[in-house]
Amino acid sequence: MVVSRAKLPADHPVLVSVQERLARVLALMETRLGESPWLAGRDFTAADIMSVFSLTTMRLFQSLDLEPYPNILAWLQRVGERPAYRRAMAKGDPDLTPMLR
Repeated sequence: MVVSRAKLPADHPVLVSVQERLARVLALMETRLGESPWLAGRDFTAADIMSVFSLTTMRLFQSLDLEPYPNILAWLQRVGERPAYRRAMAKGDPDLTPMLR
């Protein structure tokens, strides 16, 4: 799931631990977003704002396949459809195409 930039072997305990933690976090988010449209419930909140970078822009630097997580992908689409998100991205980094899929 995670490619080691430190060139650690796939079975290195640190890399294995990081991959397991990431898998747990993604599973929790996937479950939550299957129950609710936003991370904190019915309304878009700071929880969504604070989490979106890790699953969009950060994927340009660290590859992460989100295909197994349809609820997360649907959430990213909802975030990307928000006019304020579009304005912020156009203002903050106009040349970046957010990874919303």
